[in-house]
Amino acid sequence: MSLTDLDMNFSLFGYDLDMMNSSDLDYGYNGSTCCSAPPCSSSPTQAFAGSFLPPFYILIFLLGLWGNAMVIAVLLRAKEALPGTDVFIFNLALADVLLVVTLPFWAAQEVHGWIFGNFLCKLVGSIFKINFYASIFFLVCISIDRFLAIVHVIRMYNRNKTSLIVFISLAVWALCFLLALPDFIFLMAEFDSRQNTTSCSLSFPVGSAKAWKIGLNFKNLVLAFLLPLVIMSYCYTHIILTLLLSKGFQKHKALRVILAVVAAFFLCWSPYHLVHFINTLIELGVLERDCELEEKVDIAGMITTNLGFFHCCLNPLLYAFVSIKFQNRFLELLGHLGCVSHKFLKRYTRGSTHRKDSTWSGSTEASYAGI
Repeated sequence: MSLTDLDMNFSLFGYDLDMMNSSDLDYGYNGSTCCSAPPCSSSPTQAFAGSFLPPFYILIFLLGLWGNAMVIAVLLRAKEALPGTDVFIFNLALADVLLVVTLPFWAAQEVHGWIFGNFLCKLVGSIFKINFYASIFFLVCISIDRFLAIVHVIRMYNRNKTSLIVFISLAVWALCFLLALPDFIFLMAEFDSRQNTTSCSLSFPVGSAKAWKIGLNFKNLVLAFLLPLVIMSYCYTHIILTLLLSKGFQKHKALRVILAVVAAFFLCWSPYHLVHFINTLIELGVLERDCELEEKVDIAGMITTNLGFFHCCLNPLLYAFVSIKFQNRFLELLGHLGCVSHKFLKRYTRGSTHRKDSTWSGSTEASYAGI
């Protein structure tokens, strides 16, 4: 079986490369049961991980932190109460920030091993997993909000809907916390004498490890990809049909944004889940074990996992920077910080920034440009 696991990214999403080999995954950890076949060498995959992961983690950390922090700063500076869509965008940006701030820990692990202790292993890993789910679930909330606002003309930012928006947001965070409980329970910082390093990785009880792995794999596949993709596709398909039957010059711009939203989610996450689905088939014995194949799956798992992480960097562009209203508020924030002059603001600020519409909307035709 492949050394990668479906849960996060090697040590984040499953078992660390330094902690075991493929035969360990078959017959129990740390060689507790004699293996019937020699293990596959993990050296090529470890070498690739050591050179590829740290710089990519740091790049995503810097881009994701900057972009999402700007979204949070702009939304917090708003003088009026945030509309429903903006509340979801705020939570989405917060989830993405909390997700990317864990990446330096995993970058350090690839270089020095896990040096932060067992408690931080559980805490950082759980925070990562909570926000991994939250980032995706709030995309779904935004999709449903746009579906209601455009197809059914139900504005989620009405005063009587404020408590509902808050309740939904809290419910999403509570659900993500529950889904991350297995990580908090099973994540451990363990020393591997063979590799002479300590790694933070999931360590399931011997005898039930395979069942836990397969169960978590399918949980991630269904809850973090298939179900969100179905809901988003349903919402945006009906939104597109509604816009095609409507009139207005903003229609075509809105359609482009919709397609960008769905395409970004699909392109960033489908390769990841495809690779780890293949990994699960190897685990179940559907695909014959082969060291060369498993090495390729390992490397593909690293690349596609980081492609999924990169979606955190795209979210600010897709959900905020496409909005004229958000661009105006961002320029006003820069002016408040003294980064740009008043003359610059007057020249490049467009339209009105005082509408009650969502920051993501910011158009004279809010129902359409709010995509």
